[in-house]
Amino acid sequence: MASKELCPICGGFFEKGTTTFTVDYKAGVVVVRNVTAFVCDQCGEAWLDDQTAEKLEHIVNKAKKEKNEFQVIQMAA
Repeated sequence: MASKELCPICGGFFEKGTTTFTVDYKAGVVVVRNVTAFVCDQCGEAWLDDQTAEKLEHIVNKAKKEKNEFQVIQMAA
């Protein structure tokens, strides 16, 4: 996705930015801050590229495997 694409939710424009990703699974919660994303300048909706989504999936799976009840992570640049 490139910046200046239209948001399918509100019609605003996407800009490169960061967001916070949170997942609440049955045994715990994982919060990842400073996640690179395309963020709508109008509604704030964040969209992730495939590489970032894969990194987040790995982080969540690791937390589940380690049985972490609550984990806050700063995403590496």
